[in-house]
Amino acid sequence: MLNRAVRDGPVEVLVVGAGPSGLFAAAELARHGVITRIVEREPRPHRQARATVIQPGTLEILVRAETLDPFLARSIHLDYARVFNDQLEVVGEIAFAGAGCPCEFQCSLPQYRTEEILTDRLTELGGKVERGVSASSMDTTADDVVVNLEHVDGSEETAHVQWVIGAGGAHSITRESLDETLLGETYPGTALAADVRVSCGLPRDGTALIASPEGYILLGPLPDDRWITFIGDLHPDEAERLNQDASVEAVAASIERRAGDRVRLEDIAWASPFHMHRRLVSRLAGERRFLLGDAGHLSSPFGGEGLNSGLQDAHNLAWKLALVLQGRGRPVLLDSFASERLSADAHVLEVSDHIHQMAHGAVQAARTGVRPDPPTPEQVAAVVQSRSMLDVSYAGSPLVGEYVAPDADLPPGPGPGERYPDRAGLSGTGHHVLFFGDADEEALDRLQDRWDGLLEVVRSNGDPAHGGVRDGGAVLVRPDGHIGFRASSADAAGLSALDSHLESYLIPA
Repeated sequence: MLNRAVRDGPVEVLVVGAGPSGLFAAAELARHGVITRIVEREPRPHRQARATVIQPGTLEILVRAETLDPFLARSIHLDYARVFNDQLEVVGEIAFAGAGCPCEFQCSLPQYRTEEILTDRLTELGGKVERGVSASSMDTTADDVVVNLEHVDGSEETAHVQWVIGAGGAHSITRESLDETLLGETYPGTALAADVRVSCGLPRDGTALIASPEGYILLGPLPDDRWITFIGDLHPDEAERLNQDASVEAVAASIERRAGDRVRLEDIAWASPFHMHRRLVSRLAGERRFLLGDAGHLSSPFGGEGLNSGLQDAHNLAWKLALVLQGRGRPVLLDSFASERLSADAHVLEVSDHIHQMAHGAVQAARTGVRPDPPTPEQVAAVVQSRSMLDVSYAGSPLVGEYVAPDADLPPGPGPGERYPDRAGLSGTGHHVLFFGDADEEALDRLQDRWDGLLEVVRSNGDPAHGGVRDGGAVLVRPDGHIGFRASSADAAGLSALDSHLESYLIPA
């Protein structure tokens, strides 16, 4: 076996896996001033549709990451999620309009297109992907992580790095090195995922779940007049046949079994039988290693949240790791990644499981003719928020807090740890202190000087209730767009409390 020389110069961060989570982590770290090394075991990019939906909440993050435009330009925009019966009659509909964000729709595009966009962004920021390189083992020392890398040409390499980001998917060597397992359950039965072209009368402005007594077909529009489809509740004979032969004829027979001739299959670009999971590790970090995306959690594809939660993992980690590497962040900053994202990813699994059960409930209703009561407007609004991934909250994190003066009352609105509704309008890589109305100008100047390079103080003309305060209050918005701290008054006491909060996890200039 050939041996490669150990790479000259220190490598601060090694990203293992160049799927969406790994690419976004590397690109975001580069945007924050940290160039990483990113390796991918596959020698060439794949051409599989896989995960296709980018949720409204993730689109907000892409605004902050300065990479939204290519997603908008190359995707189909989905305004609705609909349920149809086997006659293709609408029996249920959810609209994303009114979700309360800049992009009140989902973007649908093949996963390989998402990876192309993120690869281009990484290249623009000075990074590159090393393909045909896989991590075979990793161990920690007192100072670094020792990673054994195998190259496609048969050579081997030993890399010494400060931090490892494991984004290598469900079969993660990083997770194995942490002695972690994906705990949870595998849903019963087998489904088929496929990138197809079909002839049907379905509108292309939303996803379509066709529920029939024989099972379901989920169809989501893709660019170039294609669709991503999931065919589920496969009978045992169907599953066995499709495992052996996912040809046009075999897949068309499964579609016809559920929708007759109302959906006619024309061609298949890619197809794969698979099992759906609801699984999560017990910890997402340990001893200089982090887990992102499928390496740390697996969810049902019905909600279209798996890829998105991986991107949000990366977004949460990048600014924290960059600050620590640049000597401006305390250890508690990195510690917060695991607790914040474990809670958020657990919520994602709950939401995806709820949508999974609703889909199978639609099939059961088709079999029995008994339909559940329609949801109330309040229930619909909550579903839209959760499906859009706009309800992610880090409440209770050590990185959030508040100061409320004894005689103050706060309006209804987002609290510490929750998403700042106007976060897409904030630019840059640092924190923002937004103050509304009158403030102690000297205290604001001291705050700006003390946290120079990490903080921008902004007089806001927006609605103070969006930050959970009234006129005269102040709100700290973290680099990921979540409310880190709110003060009922931007006076000396309130701003002093905010300053103490910043000092709990940042290092002043």
